[in-house]
Amino acid sequence: MSRRGRLWGALLALWCALSFALTAHAESAEFERLDTEHYTVEWAPGLAPSARRVSETLEREHTRIYRELGAEAVGRTRVTVLESERDLLETARARHPGSTPPEWAAGLAYPGARAIYLRADVSAQELETTAVHELSHVAMGDLAGAGGVPTWFTEGVAVRQSEPFALDRATILTQAAMLDRLLRLDALERGFPAGGGRAGLAYAQSVHFVGWLVEARGAQPFAALMRTLGEQRSPNGGFEAAIEKVYGEPLAELERRWRDALSFWWGWMPIVFLSSGAWLGAAALLVYAWRRRTRERASRLRDMAGLEAVDMAEDIEIAHDLRARGDLLDPYSGRPPSIH
Repeated sequence: MSRRGRLWGALLALWCALSFALTAHAESAEFERLDTEHYTVEWAPGLAPSARRVSETLEREHTRIYRELGAEAVGRTRVTVLESERDLLETARARHPGSTPPEWAAGLAYPGARAIYLRADVSAQELETTAVHELSHVAMGDLAGAGGVPTWFTEGVAVRQSEPFALDRATILTQAAMLDRLLRLDALERGFPAGGGRAGLAYAQSVHFVGWLVEARGAQPFAALMRTLGEQRSPNGGFEAAIEKVYGEPLAELERRWRDALSFWWGWMPIVFLSSGAWLGAAALLVYAWRRRTRERASRLRDMAGLEAVDMAEDIEIAHDLRARGDLLDPYSGRPPSIH
């Protein structure tokens, strides 16, 4: 073997040893463990109260989550409760090589590996909500198989199953719809934008579109969609085929109809604001978004005479940059974890 070959061999061996050491360190941490009916919950020292809260929440919500999806658990799920965001990211990366979770994640789920990771440095309410959110991802994996549905669908379903109405998401969606800055669903199939702001819009769109399918198209067709996903379990084009089979239209056409509905207050307001008590807030959001759009247009008209070609190009690029591009999606090797 040449000298260069021996050098490359030594470097490869060193890299493998380091990877093994990182994984071994993560696995050998002094976790305490608790087995429940469906979960093995483990936690870092000092986090027993948080871990017990998580175990109680998961068992309490387990039946509801799986029943709503029409899924059945196919094994035990390991849930790891960690001290901080840093611990969560480091442990997940060590146990799942190639995974690059976003820095803003409050929880992670790897449905194929039946693993959930949670951070305890949040409020008790947020910890419970995140645990149910990630449980929904695992249940979706049990239903449709790893990679069986796009990221935006799993996230939309998980938010609906784990959270009540959120005014902040309604605000984000209202502004984006009124300013024509919605992201394309096909850009959210493999992951969400790496930036927290645009990720917030991706979440708002996802949960709203799923809600539109349920509320505007009916609960029975949605239940039929879930049954179809469970029957075919196909990661390659199976989701869009299931959508067209159940709804009689391709996904792109459904998305177009949804966007059209968002263009009119009578189309999107009853869906975003599911209770009559929120109509006043909805009206205020509508007026705010309309005024903001009017100001932006007026400002552009005033400044257009003084813009040079390079300035015009920059302005167009900013507008386009509000749509997710492939290089801005979270970089995963293989199937990404589900995030929250």
